[in-house]
Amino acid sequence: MKTWAWGLGVFVLLALGTSCRKSPVQPCPTARLARIAPRPHAPSPQYDSLFRAAGAEFRVSPTLLAGVGWMETRWQMVRGAEEFPGRPAAFGVMGLSGPALERAAALAGVSIEAAQREPVANIRAGAALLAAYAAEAGGDWDAATARFSGIDHPAGRAAYLAGVATAEDRPQPAPSLDAATCPPPPDSGPDFGSSIWRASPNFDARAADSTGVPHMLIIHTCESNYASCWSWLVNVASQVSAHYVVSEEGREVSQLVRERDRAWHIAALYDCALNRRHECWRNGVQSNHFTVGIEHAGFASQDSFPQGLLERSAALVCDITRDRAIPRDWQHIVGHGQLQPANRTDPGPNWPWIAYVHRVQALCGELVVDDSSQFNAPSDARVVVPAGWQAADTTPDYYGGGYRWASTNPTATDGVEFSFYVAASGARTLDARWTSGTNRSPQATYALITSAGDTLQIAPVDQRVGGGAWHTLGTWTLPLGWNRVVLMRRGASGAVLVADAVRVRQYE
Repeated sequence: MKTWAWGLGVFVLLALGTSCRKSPVQPCPTARLARIAPRPHAPSPQYDSLFRAAGAEFRVSPTLLAGVGWMETRWQMVRGAEEFPGRPAAFGVMGLSGPALERAAALAGVSIEAAQREPVANIRAGAALLAAYAAEAGGDWDAATARFSGIDHPAGRAAYLAGVATAEDRPQPAPSLDAATCPPPPDSGPDFGSSIWRASPNFDARAADSTGVPHMLIIHTCESNYASCWSWLVNVASQVSAHYVVSEEGREVSQLVRERDRAWHIAALYDCALNRRHECWRNGVQSNHFTVGIEHAGFASQDSFPQGLLERSAALVCDITRDRAIPRDWQHIVGHGQLQPANRTDPGPNWPWIAYVHRVQALCGELVVDDSSQFNAPSDARVVVPAGWQAADTTPDYYGGGYRWASTNPTATDGVEFSFYVAASGARTLDARWTSGTNRSPQATYALITSAGDTLQIAPVDQRVGGGAWHTLGTWTLPLGWNRVVLMRRGASGAVLVADAVRVRQYE
């Protein structure tokens, strides 16, 4: 059973010499080896017993079987979905899909539905398929594992095999091929400095007019493992791509298409009704024109996403939004399924949107307090809304889930309080946003009150104009603790005030 493990080193060395020559993009003169990312030594007791039983039944090394399961799904019982045309949905711990799923089920004597939904049936089917592949390869377990991966790209297969091999009990794990073997064009490096350049041929130029300016980021899940994902997206036959792919634990990011170019990652025409009626003038424009696509290894059906993946992805999004002057909010950082709901659901219901967007903002030196508590991070952002303020979302381009409004009153003493925690005293720039309208107050007043109770400033703004954008109230030195901005309701009768959000930025 160890033939596959010892043969892997030879396979990787051969891949070093062939991956660039077979690249559909461009030849590349050098290659380098990357250290395999560590992973748990064994699956959960439940799956460990299943791997052992299936391995014994079909004469497959349980460790090899567990390694394949780890590479495919990180030992999750996934119910996959189509993400890329021509790539069928994957199911179960073993990530079985398409004709391979059908054959595996037949070999194990289980129904296709059982192989999709039941851990025992799924792992037995995976073991039966792996054994069949090995038999057809003359006992070559490397070839069987590579075939199981479904990856055609030599460097992708090498990376997959090396990841599987970390489970085998041998003295040293084989190296995996770091397929950053093809350098980016000589005039520039990757847009995200720590990413690995793996050029995809599947892109074209953005439109020269305003519809071609990058304005939005789309979050995807690959519905597969990392090596399979980027390998498919650099394949000219796939006719799909994304700008970036983030690995399962966030240890690696691949860049496939330059941000200035148009990747092919979403099939939908833009519909502002799916995005809080944001910029309806883009309706009917192909969404690839103005978006940057980020794929994430994993599945929309996952119960949760690794913290490392979320952290690396947030750092990437911060970098893109900073470079491209893209606002960091829910109209500009969106899910694939949100803009293409007819046939896509990724990144799925368990993507932690609020925590994720807040982390993007924090990495870029921002903290936003929304008028709705559910859109705030309670550790550093709070809101208090008096009873007289009503919730609405009728005017577009609000932050979060809507906004609050109230009529001005010359004797009113209440106001919406946006509180934020300052961990270290220092200079901060404060911004506010609202939705504009002809009935808005021309003299809406924001009061800045420190954690010591001192009122530093009363800042007036005209809410009749400038809706849906941030407007600077000023820069002040704030003390440690909970400071707050209060939008006061007091004012001449006959106008409306809108409390939407307040942003705190590090002073530059």
